[in-house]
Amino acid sequence: MDIIAYQDFHNIRLSDFYAGPDYREVENYDFMGEQWVGELSGFNTFLRLITEPEDTRAISLDFTKDDNNMAGKVLEALHLPIKSACSESDLIELFGEPQKKLRLAKDTVTMDYIIGERFTYYLSCTLHHANGLMYLDIMNEEKVIKKLKGKEKKKKE
Repeated sequence: MDIIAYQDFHNIRLSDFYAGPDYREVENYDFMGEQWVGELSGFNTFLRLITEPEDTRAISLDFTKDDNNMAGKVLEALHLPIKSACSESDLIELFGEPQKKLRLAKDTVTMDYIIGERFTYYLSCTLHHANGLMYLDIMNEEKVIKKLKGKEKKKKE
């Protein structure tokens, strides 16, 4: 399954979808072991590497406080066929078994994937068993994807 092309992903900005009072721009933001610049509103973040400040490389979406279906509109723009009310079985049907599955609480699960054929992305979805999608991270930052792929190879050995 392919979703949005890299160049289109790089051009997406939070300000395209949200202009609320808690919108702000950030610098020197630490995420996934890298330093970023970008935009945020609560736990919604659109980040660009400090070394490539024009290209969005990571998007995090908070579905627990989704103002005006902003997160849903972002999923549409990404061509990502995930619904906010999805379940574990819905994600497995879409993407197969996850590279990594983590249960940090008895009522939530985080499922990590590498998705896409032409355009490869890291996708992490945290689901609440009753309420569906809580948080989603998607990125095309190569170092993070390589780290996850490396962990997958070690797990198989």
